[in-house]
Amino acid sequence: MNKNLTSSNWDYCCNILQKVSRTFALNITQLEGDVFRIVLVGYLLFRIADTFEDTVYQSEIEKIKDLEDFSEIFKGDKGLAERLGLYESLKFRWKEDSDAKNLIENGHIVLQSYFELPEIYREIVDPLIVETSHGMAKFQRLKVESNNQIFQLNSMKELERYCYYVAGIVGIMLTRIFGRIGSIKERKLELEKFQVRFGIALQLINIIKDYQKDVARGWCYIPRSITEKHNIRLKTIHSLSVEQRQGIIKNMLPVIIKYLDSSLSYIKLLPLKEKSVRMFCIIPFVLGYNTLNKIAALKGNKISRDEVAAIIHKSNIYSQSNSSLEEDYIQFRQSYVSS
Repeated sequence: MNKNLTSSNWDYCCNILQKVSRTFALNITQLEGDVFRIVLVGYLLFRIADTFEDTVYQSEIEKIKDLEDFSEIFKGDKGLAERLGLYESLKFRWKEDSDAKNLIENGHIVLQSYFELPEIYREIVDPLIVETSHGMAKFQRLKVESNNQIFQLNSMKELERYCYYVAGIVGIMLTRIFGRIGSIKERKLELEKFQVRFGIALQLINIIKDYQKDVARGWCYIPRSITEKHNIRLKTIHSLSVEQRQGIIKNMLPVIIKYLDSSLSYIKLLPLKEKSVRMFCIIPFVLGYNTLNKIAALKGNKISRDEVAAIIHKSNIYSQSNSSLEEDYIQFRQSYVSS
């Protein structure tokens, strides 16, 4: 990865990205210069919040404290020294041997890298980290109040709200960053119409992909309105019948496709000459609907390395042709949505 980053801080950020998310590493490394750097750091900061939310080594009460303490770092116009001091107490709160834990323990390096970038980027990212952390904490409180071992969202509307906090906000960050690029700036208002929906689309795909794993850690993001409709009990979610699995897919697909449609609209607004930004958006979009296609066909939920390589090759073509991208997406879409 040759991005002209030579400091040990940036080396760490680049290396940990590959470990905590190979998928996002594929598209983040398409970016260049300060845009690459701030998206890399921004993603890692969001990932730290995600780790506080997802860990199985903390109770919900402890997670709420972590998220609140983390959000405090980004409130107001704090300098680096003050932020590093506040972050120190967030390290080593649980014992775990993982790349995610490595990121938590070295979050000070991410913060130091954050301050190597122009201040304008902190003005963009700071309030969004606060909002996502508060939103995640809000859902942790809902679980505490429910007093249930497995907390389940009630409705699709509640699921969409959750997805806004954990992914839609990322779309806002990206649009504000990309909107500083000259040729994109004039289209920023149009992009803003779809920015949240793009992030939600990718999060919904992750949810339908991993709902069984989520239940194992005490969360069910498939709404109760869907599981009750198909007589699904959370305790037996690992042994669903084919009909029950198809029922979940049938109810989730129209919603996901609605958000994917908006993702395509977002990409089509990006100027063809901004290839790095387009590749950044196209790769997860194409990976997403190809993953969804496998899930819908009950053929697993993994994209093989060869398939990933083929998708990256196609994405390179699509970066120069909206019509080619749209044709491929519509071919997928027509299989599940009647005209």
